[in-house]
Amino acid sequence: MKVDEIDRQIINLLFNNGRESLTTIGEKVFKSNHESMSHAGINKRISKLEENDVLRIQGNISVENLNYKSCFILLEMKNYEETKKIIQSYSKCPRVFMLSQVNGRYDLIIGIIGQSIEILHRYINNCGPTNKEGILHSEILFISNLKVPKYIPLNIFSKESQECNCGNQCSSCEAFLSGECDGCGKF
Repeated sequence: MKVDEIDRQIINLLFNNGRESLTTIGEKVFKSNHESMSHAGINKRISKLEENDVLRIQGNISVENLNYKSCFILLEMKNYEETKKIIQSYSKCPRVFMLSQVNGRYDLIIGIIGQSIEILHRYINNCGPTNKEGILHSEILFISNLKVPKYIPLNIFSKESQECNCGNQCSSCEAFLSGECDGCGKF
């Protein structure tokens, strides 16, 4: 889909305030003759951007304001098949806020969120991706202060986040059973 100047203006306004009314957006978006757009015209454009997966409006969360901690796990993988397994296993984990293939020494980078450094350590040591087959080398970078973005998309408060999606089974995990780990369902 080709994005024109009006689409760019709409996206920019929604970036700054995702709750902006269609009428207000219409008043701020200018066509070539500097007339404002109708709210119906704005709605049509937003719908088209959403249908084409160019835009998604969602509620994002401030990690800093919740006093949550985060880290990046860098993984060097044995081969592409093992990489695909990790991606499949952790793409729906409620603790994962970013998962990306990268080029260079490492093959994957995974952003993880937790209520404290201790919880991040327990997650990494007990059920995190560093314990999986096919990992040649891993490195963990704890984030001291996440500056940009201020808000990130996290699905930690939904019923879906209460389920274990990574393939680990809390009910048979020693750390969970001993109380050392709370599991992923307690945010």
